[in-house]
Order: sequence, then C-alpha cells, then structure tokens
Amino acid sequence: MNHALIRSLLAVALTTVFASAQAQLPEATPQELADLESAAPNLVAAIECKRKLVYTDAVKTFVKDPNSFENIILPAPVSIFGLRTVVIGVTEDDGNGGGGYVAKFSNVSLKEVAKAARVKGPDYKRNVKGGGMIEVGSEDKETVYITCIRGASDD
Repeated sequence: MNHALIRSLLAVALTTVFASAQAQLPEATPQELADLESAAPNLVAAIECKRKLVYTDAVKTFVKDPNSFENIILPAPVSIFGLRTVVIGVTEDDGNGGGGYVAKFSNVSLKEVAKAARVKGPDYKRNVKGGGMIEVGSEDKETVYITCIRGASDD
C-alpha cells in the first residue's frame, strides 16, 4: 500500500474521531495536576515528534487505551510548539504499521499553527529526524490539529 495514502488516512482518522473535543474542563484535583506535571514532558515530546511516547505511570493516568481513537481531555493545558491545548490523542497502532499523536486547538488559525509547528503549505507537512512526519490541518472552521505520524512514513 502507498505510504502517502497510509499517512493521509491515519491523519484523517486521528482528527475525525477527535471532533467532539471542545468540552469544558471540570475542576482538576491536586493529584491530576501532579500527574499531568509528570506526564507532560513525555506527552509533549511525542506530539512534537521528538520521540515515541514513554508510558510512565503518570502518562498511563491519561492514556488508558493507546488505540481508542478518543479524545484525551487533560486537566490543564500543555504547550505544543508554544500553543496551549487540553485536547490530545494517542494511536499507537493504526492497523497499517503506523501510529501517531495529535493535539487540537480552537480559536487559532491554520496558518498560526503551521508557523508554530514549522510546516509550510500547501500540504503543511514535514519529515522529522528518526522517522515520522508532522502534519497540520483543520477539521472544521474552529478546530486545527498538529499530528505526529510514526511508522507508516518510515520506508
């Protein structure tokens, strides 16, 4: 199967299932905030395509099923390429030998997110060291995403 097609299908799958991500956050407990403080470096590094996600105990608090294709709503924002979000997602195995990590943003333009992630149009993609690709796109007029796709892009 064509790797470009696999990458495109994975990006669509990651963003489509995360469409209901604009929920209000309940009050975070001190333990949730402590877990996030511990998990954030691993989550951010994975979404920024610096390395695969390291499943520490704190990360497992948020990523209960790494293949659920569901939104993970964090108890407080994390900064992805300098942009703050509480909505992320993890898919370790897309069924085609790849997986990825996604962050979603609202009230930020596609061009602003692309600039932060250092990708250029018209396709808004770039390959990263160690295999993988960062892609920026838009689900709708209000939600923009950054996806790190791993595996399927490795030839």
